[in-house]
Amino acid sequence: MLLAHGAGSSPEVVRRLLAPCLPHAAEIVAPPLRGGADASAQVLADAAAGREVVLAAGVSMGAHALVLLAARSGARWPLVLAMPAWTGAPGEVAAMTAVAAQDLAREGRTRVLDRLAADPSARDDWIRDELVAGWSTYADDAELLAALRAAAVSTAPTLDELRTVRSPAAVVALADDPLHPAAVAEDWARTLPRAALRTVGRHDPRDDRAVLGRAAADALAELSGSR
Repeated sequence: MLLAHGAGSSPEVVRRLLAPCLPHAAEIVAPPLRGGADASAQVLADAAAGREVVLAAGVSMGAHALVLLAARSGARWPLVLAMPAWTGAPGEVAAMTAVAAQDLAREGRTRVLDRLAADPSARDDWIRDELVAGWSTYADDAELLAALRAAAVSTAPTLDELRTVRSPAAVVALADDPLHPAAVAEDWARTLPRAALRTVGRHDPRDDRAVLGRAAADALAELSGSR
């Protein structure tokens, strides 16, 4: 089983969000990803080499990397693609990642996270909590900054690349999230040759992180039943 985390995130975050759709007995291969989607796809390819992959699951930038890997390799592993952030060239969403990188460079990780924790609008926000968890796994601010900067200039899969994917793909959208627009996930699901889409409410994972994984599991079951 191949896990691909997003920029500024970690494999532990992917496990927590997608646990219900991950096979319990499968070997987990979850390399740290510090570059953009293109570089991360190569890291994932190297990590998967010589292994039997029963499922590949990614969140955000990790989903971008998995699509590039599947498109280039012709792999037929089932895919879980949760919360893709953009398609093709980086645009407005990538620019928000660039702003986060600028804040990190100016203030440092501790001050940025303290400011987020003090923001009343972010209180009880599960994405903020997962951001804190993900950022804490980076060795230092320089490593985290490099990862965010790489993500901000990263080219996501194009529609043409999505059309070449041979794997069945469970696509999970997050409603009303500007960093992971549901419209992107919807475009991916329409374009991938064999895909099932599920949408999760923006705040649903606040009290139950597993809701994303259950949505993915339901989409995978639909795809399995359509054979």
